[in-house]
Amino acid sequence: MSPEMIAIVSVGVALAGIILTGQRAIRTEQAAQRQEIATLRKDIGEEIAALRERMAHLEGPLEGLREAITRERAA
Repeated sequence: MSPEMIAIVSVGVALAGIILTGQRAIRTEQAAQRQEIATLRKDIGEEIAALRERMAHLEGPLEGLREAITRERAA
């Protein structure tokens, strides 16, 4: 094998190692971000459920107030 061929193969092997290492790091970061997003979605879902519950508590008194003001029952 000529020295040029050895140099070409060595550069190819080195580049392959760098690329594979970089891809592994990216995959690890993406997995962590997916986990963080899943946690945030769960938290947002719980917050929305709490807001729905609070709104439901307010709807009853608002209906009564509407009926008292307009003297008509809501449909």
